Amino acid sequence: MNNNYLLRASIAGAVIGAVSVVLDMMQICCPFTGLGFIGFLVPVVLIWYYARKYSLSCGAAGCSYGQVLGFIAVSMVFAGLLYGALKAVAVNTFIEEEYKALLGQSMDMIKQMGVYSKAQIKQMNGMMNTMQFNPIFIVFSSIFSMVFSGVLYGLVIAAFTRREADPFAETNQTSENE
Repeated sequence: MNNNYLLRASIAGAVIGAVSVVLDMMQICCPFTGLGFIGFLVPVVLIWYYARKYSLSCGAAGCSYGQVLGFIAVSMVFAGLLYGALKAVAVNTFIEEEYKALLGQSMDMIKQMGVYSKAQIKQMNGMMNTMQFNPIFIVFSSIFSMVFSGVLYGLVIAAFTRREADPFAETNQTSENE
């Protein structure tokens, strides 16, 4: 792959990852009704923006659906890395108490269901606390979730941001981004 391609993907991923972690931390610290929708919409718009920017950079050679979807997938790997690293730091330092309270609410809801025994709930609570504060688990789960959601959104976004090659261009060679 071209260094320019990876540079564009890493910049897109860095912006998407940083914005996503800020929105998630806001949702944990000061939740309000519309923040969940904003947390969904802003990353989708950013993915569309960077995918469109990438497809326009392909020039006269055009940019296929697969190329745009590949760019989105690579961008989301970078986004997941940054998101996971920032979230691991934030959860273990800045918002530890708020995050523990949020996990406690989840466990209370599970207890109210009445499906699990006390021993099972105690085991679940221990596992959840161990995993949700483990930086390695946070980073890998963030990469997986960002790539999965980004490619899922990208299936639609790539259809609208791809560009056909210009048949009237003097040379219709591949661009520097392929």
